[in-house]
Amino acid sequence: MINYILNAGDHDGFRALEWKQLLLPGPVTLHPDVQLSQALPMINHRGTEFRELMRQVISKLRKIYGCDCDIALLTASGTGAIEAMLINFLAPNEKLLVVQTGVFSDRMAKIAKTLGMEVELIEPKEGEGITPEELDSVMKRVKPDAVGVVANETSTGVAHKNLEELAKVVHSNDAIILVDAVSYLGGHELHMDSMDLDAVASATQKALMSPPGLSFVAYRERAAQRLQEVPRRSVYWDFLSYKKFYDEKHETPATPAVSTMFALNKALDIILEIGLSNWINRHRAFAEALNFAIERSGGKVYPHPNWRSNTIVVPYVPEGMTPAMVKNLAKEKWGLEIGSGGWKIKEKTVRIGTMGWYGRNVVYRAIRMIVDIYGGEKSVAEEAFDYYLSLL
Repeated sequence: MINYILNAGDHDGFRALEWKQLLLPGPVTLHPDVQLSQALPMINHRGTEFRELMRQVISKLRKIYGCDCDIALLTASGTGAIEAMLINFLAPNEKLLVVQTGVFSDRMAKIAKTLGMEVELIEPKEGEGITPEELDSVMKRVKPDAVGVVANETSTGVAHKNLEELAKVVHSNDAIILVDAVSYLGGHELHMDSMDLDAVASATQKALMSPPGLSFVAYRERAAQRLQEVPRRSVYWDFLSYKKFYDEKHETPATPAVSTMFALNKALDIILEIGLSNWINRHRAFAEALNFAIERSGGKVYPHPNWRSNTIVVPYVPEGMTPAMVKNLAKEKWGLEIGSGGWKIKEKTVRIGTMGWYGRNVVYRAIRMIVDIYGGEKSVAEEAFDYYLSLL
């Protein structure tokens, strides 16, 4: 039985119950109200109560996405949303250019190949994302129908915060931009309408502080036009069916994960009450404080500073230690569960998520953990925590 202890921290007026805090790339520790909302009585997914729930969830997701557009709500992981996005907006034999920054860009490429698309890869410099100039040069040579970008590469901590500039390049080359924002949405600035993004996929279990099980794809005019032109090749992933069911009934075509929808609805309420910009900044402050503590303690962070994520921190492990040793120390001594490394740097790094629900005491504990692992002075922890507070 899980041994819960009272959180001594107080963040934004809430007190939370926690045990070993999850600071993973996902899933994440939930706010108690989000946790409890999963226990609400089951409802008829073809009834009036569900239709109101569905309407609320889509309305709130549009605020998070910054769009007045269609959103397909899927009972699937983030990978399911990426496959659904590709199968609806690209036909077999069409060409997808994928920006290769880690495991999940590789997965996007694998899905596209499996669906019969032609795939080209472009790998930016080590620890960086793609610049508009680099993308334009490759697009003029490759001439793709679409460009796939992982906005925040969960395996390496490389974040593309230049999506608006990339979208301009993509559109000037007569293509559409398809964005994996699974660990980006809710943790970084994103406004689909003003950034002119065509389709953006995300999921519940990251910066939206909800349980795993639901994902979504928001899409705008260019993608909607392609939706009419691309041959239907799936029943479960057919966005025309999702649109019809939502527009006519506020329902989903197949049975959705209703309990996860309850949780997502509550999480979105909490995020919007705190304020989306404050919620995003909460992630940024935690990540920057951890990066500060790592580097001041003599450690090294994988992505170059201009490409660092708000939601994932990827430090190299200290000399003489393995990722498994660092993970075990974090869990057994500090009560913090962090993730293994990924991609080409798997054996050299760990991953620390800054998503989910936590109080300031968790932030301080994570900073102390970093300083302890890297052998830094205790004063570094105090400086890093003061830095964190200054960023809020």
